[in-house]
Amino acid sequence: MLRATAPVTFMSKIKIQVLGSGCPTCQSLYDKVSEISQEIDQNLKVDYITDVQKIIELGLMSSPVLVINDKVISAGRLPDDEEIKNNILENLK
Repeated sequence: MLRATAPVTFMSKIKIQVLGSGCPTCQSLYDKVSEISQEIDQNLKVDYITDVQKIIELGLMSSPVLVINDKVISAGRLPDDEEIKNNILENLK
């Protein structure tokens, strides 16, 4: 007899942030990261930080910035979907 199983949820703590000035490119990265995060696990949360001072504190001068678990993944560009997904999954382990 086959039993239905619930969707997989990751119990790992993960901190996902998109930092940007609020420009269309920054918003686009936030939207992409949010969508991919939800496909992986509906409990994942993505923070969108528009405080430019936070970007400067990271020692960066360009946006958007993708940060996972306090590690800069990308800055000044839009990573492709596969790169975003792989980085999220890698940090869930």
